[in-house]
Amino acid sequence: MVAKQKIQEEKLSNILNPKKANKDFKITVRFQKHLTRKYEEAVTLAKKNKFFLEEGEGDYYKIYVSFYPGDVEALYNIFELVKDQETTKIYLNNKLIPYIQDLWLFLMWFYKIK
Repeated sequence: MVAKQKIQEEKLSNILNPKKANKDFKITVRFQKHLTRKYEEAVTLAKKNKFFLEEGEGDYYKIYVSFYPGDVEALYNIFELVKDQETTKIYLNNKLIPYIQDLWLFLMWFYKIK
């Protein structure tokens, strides 16, 4: 339950420091175990991320990996591996936001353009 506790602490920090939370937005991808090669690749990439969290065991094993705008390449790589799974969730500053995949991720891809 370390992941849930860490997320709750971040949510509280965002509430107490709204200026900082609104300035430094973060995208978190949560995905669960599934039996594909893409999953193993995604786990390997996620474990390299400094904002990697995990919880649960077996079929209930979940991985949380967070990205800031400067980490857009890593976000893109992981998202492409897990986007087709029903259990994949995307969070903006630890909140589920409507249309996050269609709007916020689309906006993040602009950071890929150099």
